[in-house]
Amino acid sequence: MSKPQPLVDKTPAIRLLKGQLFATIAIALFALIWGVWSSISAGTGASIALIGSAYFALQAFRHAGAGSAKQIVKNFYKGAAGRFVITVLLFSVVFAGLKSLQVGWVLTGFFIVQLVAWVSPLWDALKNRP
Repeated sequence: MSKPQPLVDKTPAIRLLKGQLFATIAIALFALIWGVWSSISAGTGASIALIGSAYFALQAFRHAGAGSAKQIVKNFYKGAAGRFVITVLLFSVVFAGLKSLQVGWVLTGFFIVQLVAWVSPLWDALKNRP
């Protein structure tokens, strides 16, 4: 008997997380031009976005079997809510605990890595166009 095909392909999510990791490293290195604290701040903000995305991916793609469509939808909602909570908590911890961080660089790092998540599906659609 053949193995059931997954309802959800994990490949785009893995590619997205790799892209976000690359962007996290790139923004931290780029910000190093303005100093160590700029780099740490940008890397921190970028890492917040990356951690939230990783949590979402882990939740959303936990059940990918052909018979678990309801579980997939449930996990997508759980992943989205969890990403929001994790992001808020991490920003709270970062801004409350690390006084030397530069707010502008933290937000820049976060938004650049988040931008990768927004642009990636468009990039994939354009790349796979006939």
